[in-house]
Amino acid sequence: MDCITHVVEVALRSTSKSSFAVRSSRHPHCARFSPFLILLTLLWLLAACGPSAGSDATDLTGAAQRIAVDYQSSNDLAAARSALESLDAPNPYQLLVLVAESAISAGDLANADALVRLALALGLNSNSIARHAQSRGLIPQQAQATAQAAAQTVAQTAAQPVAQVEPTATPLPAEPTSTPEVATATPEPTSIAATATPEAPTTTPVSNPEVRTTSALNVRGGPDTNYPVVASLNGGDAARITGKNPGGDWWQIALSGGGFGWVLGSLVFTSGDTGSVAVAEIPLPPAATPTSVAAAPVAPTNTPVAAAPAGVDFRLVKQHLWDVEENGGFLSGESVNCGEKQELNVIVLDLAGNRLDGVTVRGVYRNEFRVTGEKGPGLAQYDVNVDGDDIVVAKDTNGREVSSDLAKGLTAKPWLIPHNFLIQGRFCKDTASCDLFIQANGCYGHFSWTVTFQRTY
Repeated sequence: MDCITHVVEVALRSTSKSSFAVRSSRHPHCARFSPFLILLTLLWLLAACGPSAGSDATDLTGAAQRIAVDYQSSNDLAAARSALESLDAPNPYQLLVLVAESAISAGDLANADALVRLALALGLNSNSIARHAQSRGLIPQQAQATAQAAAQTVAQTAAQPVAQVEPTATPLPAEPTSTPEVATATPEPTSIAATATPEAPTTTPVSNPEVRTTSALNVRGGPDTNYPVVASLNGGDAARITGKNPGGDWWQIALSGGGFGWVLGSLVFTSGDTGSVAVAEIPLPPAATPTSVAAAPVAPTNTPVAAAPAGVDFRLVKQHLWDVEENGGFLSGESVNCGEKQELNVIVLDLAGNRLDGVTVRGVYRNEFRVTGEKGPGLAQYDVNVDGDDIVVAKDTNGREVSSDLAKGLTAKPWLIPHNFLIQGRFCKDTASCDLFIQANGCYGHFSWTVTFQRTY
């Protein structure tokens, strides 16, 4: 391992000064450091690593600040991303987060605002960044930039036969939320109360309550993923809230073309007086068909499969984050000793729940194709790496191109993984411990996932 990689790995696996510890199984005797001390140590060591480290810490910090200031003026996210990735740093995105947190800690508001705007627009977050964004009213600008990026992405991928599925992770402060739509088959622990996402700050009060999106998502016929998709919203869209479900974690909205639909509260911002929103009449859910999945170490069993929307050939029925022990780690009191695995398993079933070999699946961002059956019955496998990937089914067993739901958020970055997944995986126990785990970059780069698709015909 070269000097830079070692420095980054050690720094990212360090913990906060709290009693909650995160240790790597490779380095069980790591010392504990505060996040600020981690930053100072990382920047110093980056400079000390010699010619192989590229630019020194001061140059890297200044370059990141200049890129953020340029983005604040131009709103050109593609240019900012390209400039950031051109930096001679082992992980320019992590560098951006660290420089932003340093500016916040130093009270350098001008640079902090620019760095936080760019970080949020790139989908990066931390508790410090989230608090700064809320206190400085930066969320609306970030949402606008994200909407522009989403619009460009939609234009580029409009021809692809991929059905939308709501995101499983949001770039906002992590709070306990209802289970993301893709994880329909795994109930949340009964000890964790489901709540709606905290309202995003607004610069102008809105009297009528409404939701606003930061990325494209589905609108369903009722407050559950068992209901079919009836419409969709694009990033930056707003819709008037007309009701809520009894649990308060889904919003009923008025559709632009008439009628009503439902969106998951954890995937949208809200504004206006949502406290006065009444519980709406809930439509009867469509019938669901239970199926059984063949036993496997990380495969779901007895998964209830929702009725697929018209035109979708393969429906996502399960998304599972491996727990600490599944991923090769172990628990020691309140400490999490991280495993070393980085796997992404994709299982494909037929309509009766039997595993299908010969189905082609695709990693969207890396454009990598795998065929089920290569790693076991009905199984294809990827390496998650740090950034992860999104997965779709590309071709059926006969080679025919198909439409598919999208499995999103299969990442190894802890701050992009929702609390409910981390809790179910035993990486933390509640909101407070999850916040500490994320703040300490717990198990950064070492998470594994299993997703299961089922053919609808």
